[in-house]
Amino acid sequence: MTPENYLSRKLMLPHLKLINVEKISNKTLHFHCEKETTWEICRKCPTKSYQVHDYRTVTIRDRKFALKNVRLIIKKRRFRCPNCKSVFTESIDGIRSGHRTSEKYRNQLLFDYKNFNTTKSVANVARCSDTLVTKIVNERLELELRKSKNTEWGNSVLIDEHAFRRDPKTGRKTFVTSFVDNNRKCLRELAPSRDHLEMAAAIDHIPGRENVTHAVIDMTGTYKNFILDYFPNAKIVVDKFHVIRLIHPAIRKYRKEATGDIRSNPIRHLLLKNRKRLKPYQKRAVTRFCQENINVNEVYRFKERITNFYNIKGFNQAARVLTKITDDMAKSHLREIRTLRKTLMKWREEILRYFKTGLTNGRIEGFNRKCKLIQRKAYGLKSFENYRLRALYSCS
Repeated sequence: MTPENYLSRKLMLPHLKLINVEKISNKTLHFHCEKETTWEICRKCPTKSYQVHDYRTVTIRDRKFALKNVRLIIKKRRFRCPNCKSVFTESIDGIRSGHRTSEKYRNQLLFDYKNFNTTKSVANVARCSDTLVTKIVNERLELELRKSKNTEWGNSVLIDEHAFRRDPKTGRKTFVTSFVDNNRKCLRELAPSRDHLEMAAAIDHIPGRENVTHAVIDMTGTYKNFILDYFPNAKIVVDKFHVIRLIHPAIRKYRKEATGDIRSNPIRHLLLKNRKRLKPYQKRAVTRFCQENINVNEVYRFKERITNFYNIKGFNQAARVLTKITDDMAKSHLREIRTLRKTLMKWREEILRYFKTGLTNGRIEGFNRKCKLIQRKAYGLKSFENYRLRALYSCS
């Protein structure tokens, strides 16, 4: 096999003939080529044209060859149609009209983006601008996401939020709402805010909302109202992690009253940790501290009761235990405990539904963590649409 044939098979696009190879530098090669066919189909009318009007030369970026940048110098012909007399330029398979990059080059940029994760690093390797990398990557990600666009919702949906960026006008954090299909185990869509209309517009293209039977959320009234309006057959389940952590602010408050805001004090971590996971000497330290502080002792005992509440097997037994906990909270002299009791009573049905389904928000919390990692690697993202494409592609 001659070097010309090898290059034609490995590097050239279909129907292109290699004329010569020009070495511009140690890192750049120019491949001069032209199309082999003698005719072209008119764009306006389906008529073959053999009459060449004139020529023009275009430079196309192609995939690297032997770690060298490749530029295709293509001598294109412009044909005149014998039927409609219009002049048009011949097309080349693998190069879209108006583009100065081949499809192989664009696919290579997407592959590099998967490995490097930042447009800056991809641009340095490909020796091109950040703008070109961003444009090509977003285009390819959009094509990849279209494959699953018409897939219907599963039985269970997880909904949660995470911070996106600070509003430049107000300085406040803006939040993004995540929708996870628990059956397909993927991040299905992102909404730019917690507004009902924006959330509905973001997921309206996904069919089968009547298939959703359970939706898992934290104790946010906004999401509860949205689920009741948008998913007609869905029953709400409250995530157990958000129930357990409701009492943590009260523990921190009364612990600070006893020790002051000393972050180096190890008791602050031991009070929030599950008692079953503590070592014997840690349990003794927590017991001694609670005996010396009555308010901390009362809040800590309720925290342990709520934590152990999720170890119960069976819906009926869980309902009786929750009733006992809320009844004992009514006798407490602490305002935080009585407020917590009202919250548990308000969300009682949704909390107990966990014991029938076993659903939690663990998967969506993992995806939120991955989304934050995308933001960190990009050193922050201003465009929500760019962020959405990267998050959906990485968590699909």
